[in-house]
Amino acid sequence: MTRINIFDRVLKILARNYAALFLQLAFPDEPLQLVGTLENVELSLPEERVDFVHQVMYNDEEFIFHLEFQLQHRSDFPERQFIYSAALTKQFQRPVVTLALYLERRKAPIPNEYVVRLGKRVVNRFTYPVLRLWDYEEAIRAGQFRELAPLLVALAGEADESVLARERELILEEKDERKRADLLAAAVTIASRYFDKKFLWRFFREEVKQMRNATFIDDWIEEGIQQGIQQGIQQGIQQGIQQGIQQGRQEGLAEGRRETLKVIRENLFQILIARFGLSYELEKQLEERITPIEDVPLLQRLVVKAAQVNSLDEFKTAVDELVGGT
Repeated sequence: MTRINIFDRVLKILARNYAALFLQLAFPDEPLQLVGTLENVELSLPEERVDFVHQVMYNDEEFIFHLEFQLQHRSDFPERQFIYSAALTKQFQRPVVTLALYLERRKAPIPNEYVVRLGKRVVNRFTYPVLRLWDYEEAIRAGQFRELAPLLVALAGEADESVLARERELILEEKDERKRADLLAAAVTIASRYFDKKFLWRFFREEVKQMRNATFIDDWIEEGIQQGIQQGIQQGIQQGIQQGIQQGRQEGLAEGRRETLKVIRENLFQILIARFGLSYELEKQLEERITPIEDVPLLQRLVVKAAQVNSLDEFKTAVDELVGGT
């Protein structure tokens, strides 16, 4: 089964919903007008899919607007931008405007050109604008670009609870219900790179009901299930290697099993919170019922049930039926 890169998916949602804002930031003095979005664009290259592509108009001429997010700079990125621009130009028969957006702070200049040289002579050069999003951190905090609030935790020099609190304030000002849900879910997903997931679910407890309307909620749930199972298996194997051959296998498998159970339980409650907004008391009641379960297949069946049922009562009935039958 293909694994979903949920962090990448979140950035694509932002690129889709707020392309006009990125156009404004990158080209503030140009009369560019966003006229359309081209989703899931695949290039005729081995396993290459670009972040997001839009149609824009400039003085009655149509251009392709290509956005690429980068958490940190990679040495091959300029070359890839050059290849993407050429492929998009060929595929759509339109001139391409490329923009690179960077999230994590970097003191050194960011390379923004692909150059071919013969000795010291430059024979080919492809350049593109770079948007250092941390330059807009204060403007985002002030509410000028609140659409980018989920990125604050990545843009801040040191992320702390106050950053999350400001993110939440800004996001809740969004009037569009679907966009607000996407922003909240994006905030949790991006913040999970910097904060403990359990803390995040408690911090955003009052907003989890709104997240049910997020565009990528199904991918979110699926990623959580897959990641939990894979992480448990992987850690069990790694732990086993680090120990002696026989003892290591036994201890590694035991540790892997404990980690698998822990991660599956966490994913189970994340799904329930995201879908039904558990109260603190009800979460504790379910924890008391589910924590003693050490049957991995049974817990996996409960995770599936959590994603399928239509209500908490239906889930509790499923728990009674499955657990009662063991």
